[in-house]
Amino acid sequence: TPKLPADWRTALSRAPREPLLQFLVIGLVLFGVNSLLHGGDNAEAPDAITISEGRVQQIAESYRAMSGRLPNRTELDTLVDDFIDEEIAYREATAMGLDLGDTIVRRRMRQKLTFLAEDVAASKEPDETALRQYLADHREDYRIPARIGFRQVMVNSDNRGETAQTDAEDILRQLNAGADPAALGDPSMLPKALPLSNEDNIALMFGPSFAASVVDHAGEGWFGPVKSPIGLHVVEITRREPARDPSFEEVRSRLESDWIEARRAEAREAFEKNLRARYDVTVEWPETYSGEPQPSGGSAASSAGGE
Repeated sequence: TPKLPADWRTALSRAPREPLLQFLVIGLVLFGVNSLLHGGDNAEAPDAITISEGRVQQIAESYRAMSGRLPNRTELDTLVDDFIDEEIAYREATAMGLDLGDTIVRRRMRQKLTFLAEDVAASKEPDETALRQYLADHREDYRIPARIGFRQVMVNSDNRGETAQTDAEDILRQLNAGADPAALGDPSMLPKALPLSNEDNIALMFGPSFAASVVDHAGEGWFGPVKSPIGLHVVEITRREPARDPSFEEVRSRLESDWIEARRAEAREAFEKNLRARYDVTVEWPETYSGEPQPSGGSAASSAGGE
């Protein structure tokens, strides 16, 4: 028997490992299975696609949500044609198994599945009794923090250098003696006075350390100097409002959205727990990790070390 040339034998030995050839083989197998299931005239009798009136309205409403108006007939024809092409491509891709092993598709399908579970929980509107109980159970989450209003005179540390501290202390003495704050200090972009604000809002402008020092100050009159990222400040508290629990009406709208979101989270967690209970999960850990202890509440129902 004549032998094939060496380069031919090499090419033939490599062929089964070529991705393109593997893809073609898979396609032929799927085509053959489809022919057996649906008959040889499948190409002449393609699957029916019906675009319902409701779907067309949904396409039109989606267009209005993005553009601010309903599409005209020509625009709607184009949108429907695009949807048909998308539907055909989706059916062909799933028939060939192209969705299998795709991380993005897997995540999207999981997301849609959990959305279904969440929507059932979110369909019920909470009554006042449920909302009041939710507020009682989560009172700390709705507590209104203390607020203060203050005015300040700033000494720019960069401009004054080593004299900044003594200059600020001198300004403090002048202010406590009755000097006009508008005539003292250095100009800056920071407000000279701030209305009632909580610590977080003060920190956004003056820095966390400054905010904590000012909010915690219990005395009267001018005090300082208090340091911020851009300088030293002599401060006077002009108004205080202590932390308090809000009334029910003050937070009702927030309670409604939080209650619904909590029900969504509970439904999602229960749904995923029930699904997991239907599966016997085994994780074959790589050798590098097989000897390490599993964290408490680990996701795997059972595990096996890597070989």
